[in-house]
Amino acid sequence: MQLARIIDAHVHGFPDRLFDAVWAFFMKNYWPIKYKLHASEIALFLKSKGVLHYTVLNYAHKPGISRDMNTWTHEFSLAHPEALCFGTIHPDDPYMVEELERALSPGQLDLRGLKIQLLVTNFDPGIRALDAMYETLVQHGKILVMHSGTGPGANEHVGIRKLRPVMERYPALHLQVPHLGSFEYKEFFDLARDYKNVYFDTAMIMIKHRLFPDKFGKAFTVDDLLGIQDRVMFGSDFPNIPYDYDLAINSITSLPASEAVREKMLWRNAARFYGLDEVPVRDGNADYHGNIIE
Repeated sequence: MQLARIIDAHVHGFPDRLFDAVWAFFMKNYWPIKYKLHASEIALFLKSKGVLHYTVLNYAHKPGISRDMNTWTHEFSLAHPEALCFGTIHPDDPYMVEELERALSPGQLDLRGLKIQLLVTNFDPGIRALDAMYETLVQHGKILVMHSGTGPGANEHVGIRKLRPVMERYPALHLQVPHLGSFEYKEFFDLARDYKNVYFDTAMIMIKHRLFPDKFGKAFTVDDLLGIQDRVMFGSDFPNIPYDYDLAINSITSLPASEAVREKMLWRNAARFYGLDEVPVRDGNADYHGNIIE
């Protein structure tokens, strides 16, 4: 019997000392961390869960650290070819333009894209200092993963009113919105209808916990989700979660939808969005499109 294929579109990876600092911040401000696993341990854990590909996301919370972080991420990608590794940048980096080219250009680091976390930085997504970032991403066809929703908390830099003008200026931008755009779900879903390269991950949504209180079944419905079914990718936020990883997987496998829809969300949409040439199967008896080979 063929087991589910999984691509996890929202996994974090930091150098060890930064992971320790992130966990301390989460435990003080958000929630306890169930899995305090450093990057090499994360790779082994996800493999044990049958995850075939996973993102490596980190972010520069201050200027002057993105270059070293991008170098670390690139080195991790060389050791873990299954990882979909993203760089980061800060608009106040003294080397920002040069680092954008180094991080994203083929023949240099050639990372999958960039991650920006607006909840821990002090700038709006629409500032002109970020124009070079958007232009370089579009030029190279790379992806921006940007926490731009108001969940689990908000500051003055997040929300649909901050993000929509960016998409109006850069309509070709490939954008991944974490957490299904919580808490402005329907407004973000409308954004995806307007821009064909806007995708979502499901990290920490549709799971029975109190961390995102305005959640599935109340703020949006199954029908709302099915309306954007080709843009939704499974994501977990691993390892920065307070509950069992299987609950994240079950949020998709137990979704009241067809098997075809669940497959889209578990891996097909991510394979397309990330430009993966092939996704191996766990029993070796099916091709990339899920057809059983006789």
